[in-house]
Amino acid sequence: MTLTDIRDLLVSVDPDIKHYFTDSDAPAFSYWEETQRLSMFSDDRHEQAWRFYVHRYTKAENDVVASQLFDALDQDPRIAFQYTVDFDADSGYIHHIYDCEGY
Repeated sequence: MTLTDIRDLLVSVDPDIKHYFTDSDAPAFSYWEETQRLSMFSDDRHEQAWRFYVHRYTKAENDVVASQLFDALDQDPRIAFQYTVDFDADSGYIHHIYDCEGY
């Protein structure tokens, strides 16, 4: 799975998603970041495989984009992921964290 594949999937869910970071203070925003190229071999050569994170910050309890991101990642057979949620009481943001590996 290439970085372009990852980006295209995420943009199909959230057209406003940013790469690496955002300094947004909107009621909801998303960004993604690749963190490691994984060792993946096929036919005696390296294939692209990435560990990446998707972050969704929202102040809404039932955020539609957070659910759509989960569904898109879950339905793609090239992606394995863990999903966790955190809450920042100071800012009021719910942080949806998708820890992914794309092969």
